[in-house]
Amino acid sequence: MYSIKQNKGFAVLTSALLLSIAAIAFTANMASTQLIDNQVIANYYRNNEAFVNAQSGINLLLSKLTDSKLATELISSLPRQYTSKDRHYTVQAKQINGNTLQFISSGRSADETAQRTIQLEVNYLLNRNPPSAPVSSNGKLNLNFTANINDGCDGFTAAGCISDSNISEHMIVSNPDGSVTLNQQNEGDALCFAGASLDANSIDSEAYSGDYLGDRVVDNQGDWGNVLAPEGSLFFGLTSDSTLEPSSLFEATFGIEKNDSNMLALADFSFLVDMTIAGAVSCSEQLKKVTDEDVVIYIKGDCDIEQNDALKNNMSENRRFTIGSVEHPKMVFIEGGTFVNQPNTGASVVGLLYFLPSQHYVVDSDDHVITVEDLSVDMGGIRVNGALLTEYKCSYDGYDKTENTSIKQHFSTRYDIAVLNDLYQDAGGAALSSNYSIKPGTWRDF
Repeated sequence: MYSIKQNKGFAVLTSALLLSIAAIAFTANMASTQLIDNQVIANYYRNNEAFVNAQSGINLLLSKLTDSKLATELISSLPRQYTSKDRHYTVQAKQINGNTLQFISSGRSADETAQRTIQLEVNYLLNRNPPSAPVSSNGKLNLNFTANINDGCDGFTAAGCISDSNISEHMIVSNPDGSVTLNQQNEGDALCFAGASLDANSIDSEAYSGDYLGDRVVDNQGDWGNVLAPEGSLFFGLTSDSTLEPSSLFEATFGIEKNDSNMLALADFSFLVDMTIAGAVSCSEQLKKVTDEDVVIYIKGDCDIEQNDALKNNMSENRRFTIGSVEHPKMVFIEGGTFVNQPNTGASVVGLLYFLPSQHYVVDSDDHVITVEDLSVDMGGIRVNGALLTEYKCSYDGYDKTENTSIKQHFSTRYDIAVLNDLYQDAGGAALSSNYSIKPGTWRDF
């Protein structure tokens, strides 16, 4: 028989054994919990590491869009993929539509056990420093009270625009040899005897301040400042010169000296429509042959628009012949003429329209050969989405609703920076700056 001491010893041993087992179980559980916690922390760290690496890929592409040269290189080579040297991320860029890009970046942790993917869409804009106003003139302006000039913000004030890039820097830039005046009534003059005039009702007066709309309507008094085009950029196949001291609107805009040889080179570079040739086919018929690849159009003489070539407006009886599109804007030069519209017919240009006077040689009473330059141009019935420029001493809107024989469409121009930037790119103009905005609601984290 066991003694009492033996029973007590067995009970102590059993208790000690049970306590040891409990301690071992508790320690094992604590160790397991700690391992799980360590694994969670490690997974969290690796996922964050992968996310940061994926974000680095996105930041790489965004940084390229802030530099004009890098942005041009990126956009011209889409779709494009970049992989970091340590292979911690791979980012892809592709164009969705228009000026919208999609970025997809996959980041990996250092031990490649975790992976995160980020997706983002951005709207980009490459600025090529096109004209700063919807209307620029190297002379006087006389616009009918029905004329409409839009600064690109669809009637909103500058403060109401979504972005500063959506609104033109100026409304009108001109060299009228006198102060710019704003008249609320039609002067009724066919030519520009009274100086530059603009109906104040055709623009949003709340957007401006000062005696004559602040700095929105600029009388530069013949001072065209510095050349806008960057030196060395190829435009019309010609090399611009930023050191040129411009004496005209043309030279300030393109950085190319306005001389006979350069103007001939410009015409040769363009889709040429010469209406000064006897028996020439109608201008609108010739323009129907313009392709998407034709960027610059050069017209000599009056460009007659046939009603059969113009599309009818569903909202009225008016017809309109359009040159260019948002996808393929055009740069149209008209030398020594304008668009000649039949009743209820107008002409539209998506891009840039430039009026150039022509020179004529005549013999005076003393048998001396003298040079005569066109003085005025009629812009009635013309609509421009982009910008309009004119070298004439007088540019006016010949629309008169009191005459039954005249057209029923007035002069209208709307500044469109996106169209102008695309046009300058197609014509070979180098980008001067670049910016972007993230498209709301497109950020995805997978």
